[in-house]
Amino acid sequence: MKKITSLLTTWINSGYKLLLASYGMSLFSEWIILPIYAVFVQKIGWDILDASGAMATFLITQGIFTIIIQRLKRTKQHRIALLVWGWAIWVIGISLYITISSTLMLFITQILTALGNAIADPIFDEELSNNTDKKNKLFERWLFEGMQDIVNGIAAVIWWIIVVSYGFPALIFIMIGMATLSLISIIIYVKKHGYLKNHQL
Repeated sequence: MKKITSLLTTWINSGYKLLLASYGMSLFSEWIILPIYAVFVQKIGWDILDASGAMATFLITQGIFTIIIQRLKRTKQHRIALLVWGWAIWVIGISLYITISSTLMLFITQILTALGNAIADPIFDEELSNNTDKKNKLFERWLFEGMQDIVNGIAAVIWWIIVVSYGFPALIFIMIGMATLSLISIIIYVKKHGYLKNHQL
């Protein structure tokens, strides 16, 4: 255990840690509901076709916007600004889950969440790569991939406990809280590394 702690505190730079923490919280926020997404849609009065349509809208929107947005030429400052704004749009999309009361609102929520992902995810991948230590590249890659499985597993346990005990509203508030903490971590990363000193977000 001491050896693992030493690896995490000594080998991994602060930028990578912040990005990893932010990604972990965002992953938790999404995966706490994804395994039961169809159940959630049915619970608020719609059928499996609505769930399928909403998920298809999410994936297609994300794919289209990823291609369009990432082809735009931009400076380093603009790229980092897009990272923050994309993450913020994603948080807004997550937050709208609590307001879903119609099929239209469900689709708007999916589109906003997908748009945020399309803007932020490719830039996040670049930043994570830039903060990877070449000497420990494999270890940090394993850490990133291993964390995904661990977070997804924890989220699966949490959603079961929360939904059974308190219902979907409590689950959604946890989603929103984790998404917000994720955005805060990204902002800390941006400020800590001196990005956007002379630029407004």
